[in-house]
Amino acid sequence: MFIKQASVCLVLTLALFMAGVVHAAGGTAAHSEQLYSKAAQLRQGALKQNQKCFSCHGDAEITAKWVTDRGRTLQLHVDEVDYRNSVHSGQSCQSCHEGATEDAFASAPHKFKNKKPMDCQSCHGNYFKDIYEQVDRSYHTKAIVKKGKEFSCASCHDAHTFHLPERTEEIASSVAETNKRCFRCHSDLRGYQKLTDKKLLDQKMGHWFLPNKEKHFESVSCVSCHGGKEGTEVHVIMEVKDIKVNCESCHSKSSAMTDKLNKYRSEQRAFSMVNKGLFDDAELQKKNGEAIKASMGEADSILGFMNARLLDDKYVIGVTQTPWLNTKFVQILAAMLLLIAVHAALRMAGTKAVHADGETVTMFPLAVRVWHWINAVLFAILIVSGFAMHFGVGMHFESAQSTHAYLALGLVALWILYLLYLILSGQLKQYLPRADVISASIAQAKYYMLGIYKGQENPAGHNPEKRLNPLQQGAYLSVLFVLFPVLIASGLALFIPEVIPQELMGIDGKWCVSLVHIGAAFLMVLFIVIHLYLCTTGESIFALIRSMVTGKMKK
Repeated sequence: MFIKQASVCLVLTLALFMAGVVHAAGGTAAHSEQLYSKAAQLRQGALKQNQKCFSCHGDAEITAKWVTDRGRTLQLHVDEVDYRNSVHSGQSCQSCHEGATEDAFASAPHKFKNKKPMDCQSCHGNYFKDIYEQVDRSYHTKAIVKKGKEFSCASCHDAHTFHLPERTEEIASSVAETNKRCFRCHSDLRGYQKLTDKKLLDQKMGHWFLPNKEKHFESVSCVSCHGGKEGTEVHVIMEVKDIKVNCESCHSKSSAMTDKLNKYRSEQRAFSMVNKGLFDDAELQKKNGEAIKASMGEADSILGFMNARLLDDKYVIGVTQTPWLNTKFVQILAAMLLLIAVHAALRMAGTKAVHADGETVTMFPLAVRVWHWINAVLFAILIVSGFAMHFGVGMHFESAQSTHAYLALGLVALWILYLLYLILSGQLKQYLPRADVISASIAQAKYYMLGIYKGQENPAGHNPEKRLNPLQQGAYLSVLFVLFPVLIASGLALFIPEVIPQELMGIDGKWCVSLVHIGAAFLMVLFIVIHLYLCTTGESIFALIRSMVTGKMKK
């Protein structure tokens, strides 16, 4: 019986393989069609035979109907749809579950030739020898098998439902399928103790350092970090202390997500069965040596995931660089710095204003000064950490992310306190346009564009009741009551991504929110650049900065 079933597996496998290499080996289309025809006949025979099995095992209630002498249930149900979508869909059930006699399945419980189904090596021993070599180096073998515990392919891969990822398959569903195998033990106390004799360390506790742990578990396969060679050897599970992967591995411009991970080696591609010992392939290797060498160990570009476009409509911090937005920001910043340089040069070449000694007044209350400097420090760190995450430079990603998140919360609290202060103290009026806003704005603009070069006095003067000139009022009003709230709302949404809708304005929700946040951050940087330059336009370069420390200026 086994020889017959094994021959079925081999013919089916060779049929798929030969279709890919028949041209390279000098075969003919007719030969290929003959192999496919034979494979189709074998599949039809297996499907017909399997219907007898599914007449009982396809019933979801079968597990509850059969109980052992000790009162334990057995997992006897196999979903027929899942099986038909699996890699073994064309195989007969009896290929693995071999009966003791010809009529072994005529009655239940069945009598099997072996106590356990055939293991994967019975058919795949040669073909998967590279995978078995990985498993031998895996920490699973060291921690489980070498301690006398049972661990096999079936511990992770259900032969009834396992399927290879398709090129068009959603990465999220592939990740969920993969991680489910890991969580089956690592999230189950009884199963984990049975294999390791250790108490369960919840993977959520073990991954305390990850922000948005649940999102990582949904979006990143466990083997991406815990697999050998930076996640590319998926069957070599590394011991925690040996893992070399860090946050930058994925959250950077050269992200492993599109460079190494989420690719798979299609087992049906041409040359995938070469050098497996399945047949005499010496002549084939001789004729196609270069092509075979090029194909080994690389994800298939035709049948594998299209990684280059994997994140076209998704947002991942540090990976999705928004090049068009970055370019516009750099262009505007460069133009602004050039204008500032020209303006500064004209000021230096022009007439210096002569300021008469006058009465010293308190321009900036203590609360305003304290808020200003704390705000300045927070913003400086947020800009550095934000740029480090977005561009992947300056700081380690993990440090940048945690720093950015916690200081942003501090900035939110500070903004709320300042708003309360403005309302309760009556200082809110400083930001509201006055009756002469139009004429005063024109006069102020003329001063900055012409008068400042001629040594003229600033038309706004230094009046504690009118601390901000009309242009400052418009700018600060926009920043404090528009740009700040946009930054805060979008930042909080990215901090708690569960609140972001799946789709906004026809694009991925997180992608849309991130664009708003990054755009607002760029605008804030541009505002700060102008603000810093205008701080040098007082009686001396540092006069205005000094007044924000002491609070005092000459009237």
